[in-house]
Amino acid sequence: MAASPILRSSLLSPQLLPYHSSTTDKSPSTAHFTPIKATTSSDPTTTPPSPAPQSSNHLKHRRSADNIRDEARCHNAAHNFSAKYVPFNADPTSTKSYSLDEIVYRSRSGGLLDVQHDMDALKKFDGQYWRSLFDSRVGKTTWPYGSGVWSKKEWVLPEIDGDDIVSAFEGNSNLFWAERFGKQFLGMNDLWVKHCGISHTGSFKDLGMTVLVSQVNRLRKLNRPVVGVGCASTGDTSAALSAYCAAAGIPSIVFLPANRISIAQLVQPIANGAFVLSIDTDFDGCMQLIREVTSELPIYLANSLKSLRLEGQKTAAIEILQQFDWEVPDWVIVPGGNLGNIYAFYKGFHMCKELGLVDRIPRLVCAQASNANPLYLDNYKTGNFSPCFAALLIFSKNFLSSLSRLG
Repeated sequence: MAASPILRSSLLSPQLLPYHSSTTDKSPSTAHFTPIKATTSSDPTTTPPSPAPQSSNHLKHRRSADNIRDEARCHNAAHNFSAKYVPFNADPTSTKSYSLDEIVYRSRSGGLLDVQHDMDALKKFDGQYWRSLFDSRVGKTTWPYGSGVWSKKEWVLPEIDGDDIVSAFEGNSNLFWAERFGKQFLGMNDLWVKHCGISHTGSFKDLGMTVLVSQVNRLRKLNRPVVGVGCASTGDTSAALSAYCAAAGIPSIVFLPANRISIAQLVQPIANGAFVLSIDTDFDGCMQLIREVTSELPIYLANSLKSLRLEGQKTAAIEILQQFDWEVPDWVIVPGGNLGNIYAFYKGFHMCKELGLVDRIPRLVCAQASNANPLYLDNYKTGNFSPCFAALLIFSKNFLSSLSRLG
């Protein structure tokens, strides 16, 4: 599990967003929601994404459809949003890319891949539109938008069909005011904690796994050669993978280092029907084995090497802004292991700024455990860091003193 402390300079009164309703437009996708017209668009043919339908005024004892998936089909709307894999650190003039429907983990040159969205298409709708759309979906049971991840579907996997989504209505984790802790131990009045571990399997990994398993579900329906999904894990990843695969009816296989995970973490993949292998090695040894297996067999790799998971994890950053009524906190401290999660937070905040939902992004701080701190050892301590890393790690001595007590 993971919790991210969030610091603001002051508490501001919540600003309620204006809600617009319409009694004239009765089309299926907009019967109860009027999109706010984008100020940046000149294309009259653009169809807005479908928001979660609001409940009608009359009382009813059951849904009009047999289940929430059937109901969702009535509200699908066409759009021109898309996403693709692009190599990390690619030259801006490069046109190298891969479809999300390809089974690929690295670029042809061996580099890691990142999911990038068609920002020009998303920018056809202004920030007010996106804020209102996302806020309209919070706390609903409408499929799949009741999930904290899939309420941002257009920014996550825009091309996936609702029938292919595998969700446990993850996300929407609480943001609570750590009043006494902040005042007593850190000398601050406005410390908030985002507890992403309040989730189906007990960790933030659920946010990413719903996206990855949903894409696998789509690939299988497209008759791609995917028999199952596998991962190496020390606990949380295997729990999330096995749970979502069980929900979808997809076989899963997990490689665990023997005697290095807790009983609670071991129980979940077993209970969810995963094929569990306890290997007499460490995590790196398990990772090497699963990469060999997935390269030779039709098993989809679910480890952090697959950037699809970051698309789900970035929604936690967007949730933070929502929960502050789109007020940007000053600092966000993110626990870091292999640094995928802090990059996901950056992606979420950056998209919100680029698409006009907010006018800035918070300062990000990576907090690493002393026995698992490669970023600190390999980059900051040696001085071998770029300005990007410096922005994450350089802060005042007083702030560093406060931060050291959080662990």
